[in-house]
Amino acid sequence: MSLLRGEQLNIGIGVEDQASRGSFTGPDAFIPGRTPSGITVETIKTLLKETRASGVSSRGSVVVQRKASGSLEFNLRAQTIGYLLKSLFGKVSSLPVGGSATAHQHTFTIEKYNPQFPTLSIALSAGNEQHYGYNNGLVKSLEIKTPVDDLVNATVEFIASDETPQSDFVLSFDDNDVIFRPQDVSIKIAADVSGLAGATPIGVKEFSIKQDNGAKAQHNIGSVTAKDQLAGITDITGSLVIDYENTTYHDLYKAGTYRALQITIVRSDIDLDIAGNHPTLVITLPRVTLEKYSPDRPLDDIVRDKFDFVAHYDENEDEAIEAVLQNNIASYVYTPYGSSS
Repeated sequence: MSLLRGEQLNIGIGVEDQASRGSFTGPDAFIPGRTPSGITVETIKTLLKETRASGVSSRGSVVVQRKASGSLEFNLRAQTIGYLLKSLFGKVSSLPVGGSATAHQHTFTIEKYNPQFPTLSIALSAGNEQHYGYNNGLVKSLEIKTPVDDLVNATVEFIASDETPQSDFVLSFDDNDVIFRPQDVSIKIAADVSGLAGATPIGVKEFSIKQDNGAKAQHNIGSVTAKDQLAGITDITGSLVIDYENTTYHDLYKAGTYRALQITIVRSDIDLDIAGNHPTLVITLPRVTLEKYSPDRPLDDIVRDKFDFVAHYDENEDEAIEAVLQNNIASYVYTPYGSSS
């Protein structure tokens, strides 16, 4: 038996065929983790307790449910993030960028009416050891963090129906799936979405945004595994830390004022094909309130303010959040494993 190092564990993602929802497919891409993924099978058991005068608390253990869940912490990259956003949001529209031979824009919005968000197959590659597949997977939550002294990174939470042993996956990583750095990030706040284009980026020390679609496993009698994973109601929260310069944001918090917020992440040093087409992720929140104010007032350092925010549905924009991703992936649709996308 050979030993296994954590860095040998890798997660692959494949878009499932929604015509046969829940059928496992091999990975379209692998996402290298900052730490090994925690995804694993969870077997729900009940102890057999009956009045049989045995003098022992249990006479056995019975499996009643089986499911899978886990998380992955990773550096945010320009291509693989699209697979996760599709499952998290529920809807995506992909269009070629005008004048470009390869660049495409993918617009992700929340699916309001159908709780059957697109499912993923999750592949766990474990070096030369056993490989596992997790079918009918859904991204339950995604948190993106932009520290000032580290790469832009994220943590995704998966749920899935079951775990099955698989043949060896072909482990590969795309060099075009570039990372995002803190200097690639700018954050704007304006009175409304129309004002974001002309707004000046604010000075932010730390920023995070978390989206949770409330997904849950749907178990029926007659099967030990979940019939499906269904999304619930989406919550969008986050925080930002800024140096104290004036009372602007304190006053917005105090008055409960609504603002539009936009996070732009762009690798302006890399062209997708022609000049001006860069790997980009833009997240727009039309209606945000600052819900918690936490000042940090050290004696021997700069005073800073931390604000926790919540994003709300905006009637004018007909959405609470929109993410636009630009890269050289044509679309995030199902393709049979082993074929070109």
